[in-house]
Amino acid sequence: MSKETVISVGHGKNQAGKYDPGAVSRDKKYHEFRIAREIAKYAADYLQCDLINYGGDRNLPQRIKDVNRGNYGFAAEIHLNAGGGKGTETFYYHGSPTGRRAANEICKNVSAALGVRNRGAKVRVNPDGTDYFGFIRQTKPCAVLEEAVFIDCDSDLEKVKTQVGMKTCGEAIAKGIENALADNTPYEVIAKTAFVRSGADENRPVKHRLKPGETFTVTVTAKGGKWGKLADGSGWISLEKGVRRVRA
Repeated sequence: MSKETVISVGHGKNQAGKYDPGAVSRDKKYHEFRIAREIAKYAADYLQCDLINYGGDRNLPQRIKDVNRGNYGFAAEIHLNAGGGKGTETFYYHGSPTGRRAANEICKNVSAALGVRNRGAKVRVNPDGTDYFGFIRQTKPCAVLEEAVFIDCDSDLEKVKTQVGMKTCGEAIAKGIENALADNTPYEVIAKTAFVRSGADENRPVKHRLKPGETFTVTVTAKGGKWGKLADGSGWISLEKGVRRVRA
C-alpha cells in the first residue's frame, strides 16, 4: 500500500477528561478500553505501524485529529461490542470498496483465529446519509471500526481476556488489514547483500540475507516508507539503500 496504516484504541478518556472504560463485562471486572488497547498494541506491533491512545489520554476528537495529522492511507480503531450479541463485526466508510474489503478480511481472520461468529462487514449511517461513527466519518484516510467481540457475552470474552487471546485477536486484525491492502510491490537487490530483519529497524536481529539480483515483493511499509515487509512473511527489509523498485 502506498500510505501506511495507523491503529487507534477506542475509549480511555471522554471529552470531560475523565476515564471512559467503554463497555464492561457482565461482572464489571473487564473494561472495553483495557482489552482493546492490548489488542491494538499487538496489531500495531505486527504491522510495525503507529498506535494512538494506548495510554488512554486521547478522547475521540483528539484521536481523529491525530489521524488526520498523519500521512496515513488507512486507519482502524479497535473496540469491543456490547448489547447482547456475539461474534465479530467491522464497520467501514459507506461506499468505500477498500473499506469493505478490509472489513471483510478483518472479520474473516478474527472469526477464524478466535473461533467466534463472523457477523461481517457493515455500514451504519445517520438519517442524513453520513456515517454514524465519528472515527469513520471525520478521519481523512479510509477508516474502519473493529468490534472485536462482545464483552458482555461470556463465551466471547473468554477468547480475549488473556494476553494470549489479545495477541491472537490483534494479529488476526493486522493480517486482515495486510491482506486487504497489500500491493505486492516488486523490488530487486542491487547491493552485495541485503539484510532481512525481524522488525523495521536496523537494530532488530537479522533473520537471513538476500543476494544481488534476488527479487522480492513487499506487502506493507513502515517508518515513512523506509521499510517494507516481505510478502512471504519472513521479515522486514530496508528500502532506502541496496534495493530498487522493479519497473513493469
